[in-house]
Amino acid sequence: MLSRYRRCVFCLVVFVILAVLLWTWLSFVPYGTTSRQGDGESSWVMEGIPTRYTGDEQSVKNILFWYEPYKPQQIRNHQINAGVGQGPAGPSTHSKAHRLTRCLAKCDVFSRDQRIVSWDTMKTYDAVVFHQRGWTPDDLPTMRLSHQKFVFLSMESPAWRFVDTETMANFFNWTMTYRRDSDIFNPYGSFSSVNSTLTASSIDSRTLKLLLQETRLNPVNYGSGKTKKVAWFVSNCKSLSGRNEYVDRLKTFIDVDIFGQCGSMRCSRSNPESCRQMLERDYKFYLALENTLCGDYVTEKFFAQMRYKIVPIVFDLHGHHKRLAPPHSFINAADFPSVLHLANYLTLLDRNDALYNEYFWWKNHYVVHESHDDPKSGMCRLCDLLHNSTTQVKIYHNMTDWWDAQSKCQTLLRFADNPHTNKNDSFFYWESLFT
Repeated sequence: MLSRYRRCVFCLVVFVILAVLLWTWLSFVPYGTTSRQGDGESSWVMEGIPTRYTGDEQSVKNILFWYEPYKPQQIRNHQINAGVGQGPAGPSTHSKAHRLTRCLAKCDVFSRDQRIVSWDTMKTYDAVVFHQRGWTPDDLPTMRLSHQKFVFLSMESPAWRFVDTETMANFFNWTMTYRRDSDIFNPYGSFSSVNSTLTASSIDSRTLKLLLQETRLNPVNYGSGKTKKVAWFVSNCKSLSGRNEYVDRLKTFIDVDIFGQCGSMRCSRSNPESCRQMLERDYKFYLALENTLCGDYVTEKFFAQMRYKIVPIVFDLHGHHKRLAPPHSFINAADFPSVLHLANYLTLLDRNDALYNEYFWWKNHYVVHESHDDPKSGMCRLCDLLHNSTTQVKIYHNMTDWWDAQSKCQTLLRFADNPHTNKNDSFFYWESLFT
């Protein structure tokens, strides 16, 4: 038999081993583990167990892009909105991270092609971002550390059904998309006021009327020298929004020059700045039409052109342009009862420089930001959220409901000739895409 001393030593060793195993198990929480927390939200984090990564406001949070072949140039030029930065130790050759230097909080971004993803490296990441376009149910982490957040990223609308969202159930903690109800609002662009007293909430109908009147005193005539009416750059000749059918009817009433694969006009895609300058010089209106009609879905087609002296025409069934842009800075084709009514209004503006110039009142009061130069980009919002220790624990149980059904996407149902106007005119009808 073992002596009392040896039994004590043996029990102590067993206790230490069990404690280590328990600590390890609590640090790596399997996907199926959920518990009730906060206001009833479910979480993979075990209730009442503090995480090992408490962090502080001066610490650096690490973000891993699971699918993205991330490189700083790619992240600046595409849809991740990280901003301009450098490695955490300066431009050192050994550093593979990208520091988000435009953000108030400190975060570094990695991708899987830069660091081998193992449990030794996984524990260093505070957030793991999964891009919708790359979603592969067979290629996912098998466990999530208790301090980590899994983030759903998409800058495309759900209308194209890139992936099966049923496979995303009970996986994501946060969402980062163009939708305002995302945990991290990540729009394609934004507007900021250069005058702190002139905010969106302060511009009522009376104030707007005064601002429009100011344009009559402005020596700049934005219509001067423009000899053409409407332009459209488009390469996708099929869309769920019905934009191609709409423009086919519009051009029977007013001149529309279509550039790209869907039209006869050409402008080099290798020099987009030159093309936009050509539009600004020659045309009065630009069709900034999206390929899908979903709530809050406003892409670079709108924001990029707002930098120039040309009036965008949008088709907005949800009112999101009104929430994003200054009033009377664009024309919403959906506000007109028919295509003919829109064409008649554009003809009126073409013949009346005073009315046309009113659409540029905001140029002296606002600045437009595209995603790559937005000081409040989605990545900065994500970084801030990671540093916020009071953020509520949550999980998305049903991504199909949130991403598909709640996106309010609509598609062209049919269009019918209006017997009371020109036979080429039409009223268009849309229906919900997800029923």
